[in-house]
Amino acid sequence: MKKLFLALLVAATIHVNAQEKVANKATTSSQKFRFALNGGFSRLLAKTSTSLSPQNKAYVDQLKSGVNFGVDAGYFVAKDWGLGLKFNQFRSSHTGLLYDANNFAVSASTDLVNTFFGPSFSTKYDSQNNKHMLMLSAAIGYMHYWSHNGFIKTTGGTVGSALDFGYDYRVTKNFALGAQLSFVGGALSKLTQTNGSMSVTSELEDNKKESMARLDISIGARFNF
Repeated sequence: MKKLFLALLVAATIHVNAQEKVANKATTSSQKFRFALNGGFSRLLAKTSTSLSPQNKAYVDQLKSGVNFGVDAGYFVAKDWGLGLKFNQFRSSHTGLLYDANNFAVSASTDLVNTFFGPSFSTKYDSQNNKHMLMLSAAIGYMHYWSHNGFIKTTGGTVGSALDFGYDYRVTKNFALGAQLSFVGGALSKLTQTNGSMSVTSELEDNKKESMARLDISIGARFNF
């Protein structure tokens, strides 16, 4: 009798756990919207021009490292793929000395901002217990360049793209924490420099295009509905 009771108890426990897993999977699979906030470290990947002096090269290299923040909003049309919008911005700044052709040093301060915005496509894989999720996203859109150095403002724009590899850990049904590795790319063929009331636009040759390629490492919060 005791063995029969234990067998029934084990069977009931298995049944309840199975029902909970089914209910949990049904709940998460019914969530269509995903909203993600990201922030972290970035590094520009373009090589610094060899024509610069060692001092000026060091100044430019300081601007290659910065911070990023972004927002991703997606709607999953099917269980494992969806469409959305991506916004991402990179910022860096540096204050130091720049040297002219006569090796005369002047104090300089530069602010740099690269902004990407565009539609995205995502695919995801959920673990069996719905605690872990892997995501791959690709986006193509508009990339804007802005820098300010003293009285000179430089701007430009081009077609850009982004590729994201992400991992989410589900804390609750609607909230998760995540980490993401991203590659963002684009190359400027035209730059506009503004100094007060005067503005000059320059066309860049193919071998002198301004690369905005960078690597982002970020963490953030995810909301699922």
